[in-house]
Amino acid sequence: MVPATETVLVVDDEQGILEALADLLREEGYRVLTASHGREALERMAEVKPDLVLTDWMMPVLDGPALIERIQQDPSLRTIPVLGMSAVDVNGLKRLHPGMEFLQKPFDIRALMKLVRRALDANPRLRGG
Repeated sequence: MVPATETVLVVDDEQGILEALADLLREEGYRVLTASHGREALERMAEVKPDLVLTDWMMPVLDGPALIERIQQDPSLRTIPVLGMSAVDVNGLKRLHPGMEFLQKPFDIRALMKLVRRALDANPRLRGG
């Protein structure tokens, strides 16, 4: 179990995936916020600053790339780590966005948890930085 103070925002327009990820992360002890698209994610982030954003890439209203751009433009949000998820070939996305971590859907739960933990461990706000 992890400290319940670590908050993960999960963003996905597929309700089944959103609920499954939220349940899985809660079972691991994380506090979980959810949003069904990028605009809703930004609204959630205005209320509570998560320690990690786990976002789908292709969504209506505001997609993953646009959400990341907004996060990076906001000084109060730009240090929040973001993990991307996509059903398309993530190797191409990794080339377009070097340094960003992506999960290929469908993904292995252990791989997901390892990336979530690594991203949270690298968050300067959680390390006291």
